[in-house]
Amino acid sequence: GVATQLVEDTPTSSPMYTQPPMSRQPRRSVLARTLTLKREVDSLLTEGTQFWRWEQGENHAPQKLMMFVDKDAFFLYAKSDDKSKPNLLWDLFLISDVRSGLPSTDMKLHENLRVMKSRDIKDYFLTVVYRRDGIVHVDYIGLMCEAPDVAARWKKAVNSLLLHNPQRNAGIDTFLSKRHTQILLSCNGYGQISVQSIHDAFLQHYHPESELSKVLSFYSILKTMDDGVPYVQVADFTVEMYTLILNQLTNIRNNVDSVLLNIGEKTVKKQQMTLHEFQAFISNDQRNPFLKDAVIRPISKEQAQAVIERHEKKPIEGVVTAKAIFNYLLSEECNVMNTELLEQTMDMTHPLSHYFINSSHNTYLLGYQYNSWSSVEMYRQCLLLGCRCIELDCWPEGEDIIITHGNALCSKIRFEDVVEAINEYAFVTSNYPVILSIENHCKTTFLLQKMARIFIETFGNKLLTAPLENMPLEAGQPLPSPEMLEKKILLKCKVKRQRCTGDNPIDSSRFSPDYESGIQDTSVNEDQDVTKYQGGEETVMELLATNTSTETDVKTTLDDELAQVSLQPSSTKEGGTSTSLIDLVNYCTGISFEGFESAERLNCSFYMSSFPDDKALSLLRASPVQLVKYNIRQLSRIYPQPARINSSNYIPQIFWNAGCQLAALNFQHSDVSACLNHTKFEYNGSTGYLLKPAIMLSDKDGGIFDPSSQAVLKNIAPINLKIKVISGLFLSLKQVSCYASVSLFGLPADTVVNKYFSERKEAPNPRWEHEPFIFKQIILPEMATVHFAVYDEEKELLGQRFIPLCAIMAGYRYVPLRNHHNEPLPLAALFVHIAVEDWIHSDLKDVADLLADPFAHGSCDMSDIEHTEEASFSPSSHQIFPDTLPIIEHVKNREKPLAVLCDDDLVMHDQSLQRVLKRASTERRKLTDRHHKALKSLNTKSKLECDIELESLHSAELCTFDKHVMQEELEKHLAALKEVHRKQKKQIIRQHKLEVKQIGAEIISKIGLQSMSKSSTIDYRITKFGSRMRQKLEELQMQEIWSLEMSQRVVQESLTNKYIIQMEEMYNSGHTT
Repeated sequence: GVATQLVEDTPTSSPMYTQPPMSRQPRRSVLARTLTLKREVDSLLTEGTQFWRWEQGENHAPQKLMMFVDKDAFFLYAKSDDKSKPNLLWDLFLISDVRSGLPSTDMKLHENLRVMKSRDIKDYFLTVVYRRDGIVHVDYIGLMCEAPDVAARWKKAVNSLLLHNPQRNAGIDTFLSKRHTQILLSCNGYGQISVQSIHDAFLQHYHPESELSKVLSFYSILKTMDDGVPYVQVADFTVEMYTLILNQLTNIRNNVDSVLLNIGEKTVKKQQMTLHEFQAFISNDQRNPFLKDAVIRPISKEQAQAVIERHEKKPIEGVVTAKAIFNYLLSEECNVMNTELLEQTMDMTHPLSHYFINSSHNTYLLGYQYNSWSSVEMYRQCLLLGCRCIELDCWPEGEDIIITHGNALCSKIRFEDVVEAINEYAFVTSNYPVILSIENHCKTTFLLQKMARIFIETFGNKLLTAPLENMPLEAGQPLPSPEMLEKKILLKCKVKRQRCTGDNPIDSSRFSPDYESGIQDTSVNEDQDVTKYQGGEETVMELLATNTSTETDVKTTLDDELAQVSLQPSSTKEGGTSTSLIDLVNYCTGISFEGFESAERLNCSFYMSSFPDDKALSLLRASPVQLVKYNIRQLSRIYPQPARINSSNYIPQIFWNAGCQLAALNFQHSDVSACLNHTKFEYNGSTGYLLKPAIMLSDKDGGIFDPSSQAVLKNIAPINLKIKVISGLFLSLKQVSCYASVSLFGLPADTVVNKYFSERKEAPNPRWEHEPFIFKQIILPEMATVHFAVYDEEKELLGQRFIPLCAIMAGYRYVPLRNHHNEPLPLAALFVHIAVEDWIHSDLKDVADLLADPFAHGSCDMSDIEHTEEASFSPSSHQIFPDTLPIIEHVKNREKPLAVLCDDDLVMHDQSLQRVLKRASTERRKLTDRHHKALKSLNTKSKLECDIELESLHSAELCTFDKHVMQEELEKHLAALKEVHRKQKKQIIRQHKLEVKQIGAEIISKIGLQSMSKSSTIDYRITKFGSRMRQKLEELQMQEIWSLEMSQRVVQESLTNKYIIQMEEMYNSGHTT
């Protein structure tokens, strides 16, 4: 693919860099493993396939086209027989899938096509589904192939490119390459690209005097058609020309200066780094912040040189040019996120209740809750997005069952059509179980039997009709795991339960169903503040960042009816059912929530309850710890409260913090909440299941996790996050002022919302000068997500990006942005600097220093520490100390440092040494001139006599000169080498100091001193343990220093011997070299 290159200040040359090879790096390396973007494209797609094409709603005859996919799998495009027409392009990002069958309900069209083929044409048809504006507004592109086997192969080949497309999370280089491909493919049959399309690609308004037009005219590639329309020939719009325009419009190379300035002002002037500086830059600034020193090693000089060679065609030994740095920053190696986490890496053998599950509410709706269309297509789109819990509102209509929002102005769809769509798309994106949340309003036995029959006949073996043999519905029995339920469909339906006591098993045949009261609960009380929920996300986000608890008790008192066994269907409000339908409900048995005490006493994991977000928020405020504990055992589903008639969403992070698994959202409404949800579930292979943090899964080791707490959590090291937004790329077509925003979603203590810059800079390519944002003491990084956003002066979103904090990469990075549908924008990006560091409370810094160096704190009286009885922290007598610490094991096992050699790179860049050599060359030339003058004065003698006399006259002087030069050269060379060795030793000593400081942080994490205050007294055993660990570490470090000094001495002696040998050879030969 195309990769952009730094263009020199003079526009005369514009060399291009090449795409670095996508080699797989070790998982534990400072160098990030690059995202594998290259995918095999079937030759049927690259060579083209002939189709008849039409779009839904068109009245004209189908059009004959050749359909292609480019070699990089960016676009599906079509060429017409009319060469004057430009190609038709469809972004593969926006194609949801390709389907078989007839896309249109126009029977006249079907009949005309049958006449064309004079036989059954079903197998000849394909439908390309294109997301024109999110998942709600889709276009259907009908295609008819010449042969059914070709159609089947073409469908399979295209769908393989759409599933889990890695380019969604690619680096900026891929998006720049994609835009160049788009410009080339937008040509007509004669290879002519309209200048208007080039302007559109670069977010420029077309004008003959625009800067882009001037660039095209300057290089004499701008031409004019017969009708006066300007164009550029495909052959002229090369990669070099594309890169030149890119740099001309954006000054993108200025971002390199920000990197060089971080190294030093001299590097900015020289526009280059040394190899050693680049090696330190990658090892320190660009490293994965969540891989500690104890488990990885800095990159070697050879690895740093390999990085340079991947990003510069003709690398200079020991020098890293600004061009190579620029190419490196754009490459996939510098992706802003750790792409390994996109793969399925989580353990899928935990109970279902231990996972966050991607969930949808009122899946069928296209818009508002009371007056929108219902669509079967929404079920397909949600399942393709990885949704694993979808909702079916089942209502009776005579002897049929329909899906709709009852007692509202929403349209209706057939129940059978929905079930068939679910059956076809349930396991396309993920093989893990799908939960159907059924809101049942059907009362008659006939309809309930019909519903059950449709489920069984359509789903077949996919439907889990009974509990697994080894996972019965018993009290105290955990839920099965996603792995055990692979490719299974579970039904969730509300029932009236019977009492479950002790270890007695629950007989599923003794349940009586009850539908979740849907439309009856949507009436708004007069005293309810509806506007509170219609004001967007800001109000809810304020709730997320608020720790104020309320005394509201939402628990329902248990009454005598709980002990009754209901064997008969209810005849009034509750819907009736048949035995066959009840048998289909097992691990997701919905019941009314009757309080945490009741749930604890029952201890039935297969019971689950649903809560509107306002009631769930009250429950979370009143009993956060109990809610977390409840969610360890069983499932809870949160859905938008009925007052959200505009289909707005609550912030799911609020309830993820408490371990709520099913945070159901209105997928049809593209807001911050939906984008946060979609981004979160892109990880772990888009399976729709994410394992909760370990702290949310256990009630042992210090009690239940409290999501409302602001205290540091046990065995979890808090971190500080520092983000500086430096510049933006292609943010808007309009020349507007724009803001940049960085927010953090996480626990209430971690949440910081909408921190705007005070400065406004002009789009589309602004630069900001400001202090970085600092997010201090993030106590649970695993649950935190960073939100980058750019808004114009009217607060209209220009671009955004969510990145989980545990996946973010530190250093200088480009952040490709997405739109409000969470779809990648073509070129929009932010250039940022990210720093992640461990946090230690200010009251504990002295403690960490004391643990790292106990003897440096003379004020600490060990006898007082040992006998203090009122110490606020004193480990119990059975406190177990580890034998060693990770940092000590790391230092012990790493290779000993070796001295820098006296290579040619050192000679080339040492200025004092170069001056000696230059002066020696001048002096030798003077001696040569004197030699020639003497020769002329002796021209009367024979040649032999001249040579003898010249040798006698000048040999002593030349030998003395060469000896002096070589001695001075040796001194300067040795001084330069010693200076390099001094810096090397200084760098290692600095590293050793950091490692010593890390001892205190690791002891705090291992033994658990987070709750210790400044006035606390340290138990003497901890101090002794810290002293022992420091002594071990210093012994290992002293060995490294000794090894380094010996290695440096050997290198210096080798250099001296080299010069001595040269001088001896010179004298032995009897003439100068």
